[in-house]
Amino acid sequence: MLKLLLLRAYERLALNGLATGDYAKAERWLRRIQAIEGETRRVLHNLALARLAQADFAGAEALLARLADQHGETPEVLRVRAEAAYLSGDRDSARARLATALKDPDCPDRTLLARRAALCEDADAYARAIAGKRDFAEGNAKLAAGDMDAALAAFRRAAAADPTDFVALNNLGTLLMNHARDHAAAAAVFEQALALADQPILRRNLAAAREAG
Repeated sequence: MLKLLLLRAYERLALNGLATGDYAKAERWLRRIQAIEGETRRVLHNLALARLAQADFAGAEALLARLADQHGETPEVLRVRAEAAYLSGDRDSARARLATALKDPDCPDRTLLARRAALCEDADAYARAIAGKRDFAEGNAKLAAGDMDAALAAFRRAAAADPTDFVALNNLGTLLMNHARDHAAAAAVFEQALALADQPILRRNLAAAREAG
């Protein structure tokens, strides 16, 4: 009974870390779950997401490979492996992984992956998209430092460099809504992000921008 209660508490803390973007915190709690229940499907999957969010693409891929070996290469595993390859900067690997994911009839986030696959066909466009990740990192740093104007500009550059970066779009929209108070522009950005990925946070932010406008 105590073990079950601990697992539930650790899971809430880990998922909260993933949802709020505190990926190091999420990983710490996931490691505690791993120590209790081993390399279960949920542990490997969420650890891979945490590693991926912290730009450890090799670490994420290693976890996903173990997940596939132990529990099967599901459409969701194929999607996350494609995501890891895309963000790694290895265009050939990204093209291969995206093609594999898109072949599955149950492929999740098909619109997003298809747009990324098309982007990967243009070497220059893909190089610009990967270079834009530096702007994304700068945006996060400026946001943490409280420089909202610089953060907004950095996220705008990141979204322009990679039009499939729905996280950069979400951050840009949030700043447009809460800092610039441009609710119409924020709503347009959230709509663009939601067309790429149907995420609850994007739906909530779009609703908030529309209500404020």
